[in-house]
Amino acid sequence: MSNFSQKVNPKPNLLYQRLEEALQQGNEVQVVSSCGRFFGIPSALDEDFLELVNLYIPSEEEGWEDEPYERTVWLIKISEIVAVAYPIQSLSKAQLESLINPSQTVFESED
Repeated sequence: MSNFSQKVNPKPNLLYQRLEEALQQGNEVQVVSSCGRFFGIPSALDEDFLELVNLYIPSEEEGWEDEPYERTVWLIKISEIVAVAYPIQSLSKAQLESLINPSQTVFESED
């Protein structure tokens, strides 16, 4: 296989796969690089770069009526990424408690 074909069709690694999933599903991710931390929703991804869009919506406590909505777009070099955090599942409080204490849930349901 030539270097050109490897560049055009990179072998996907786990980091790239997770970023691609977040791009397809529209999930927010946190990216840690040597330059800092970035939050956003992936809007583009190729073998060299990840583009994240971060929307800032002020809260009511911040005087949201006077604060503008802001959009920041980050273009991050894939080779600089050292970690990615992404949501994998949302749980209700009851679901989380049953995962943490499964025996207690069973015991309570027997009463």
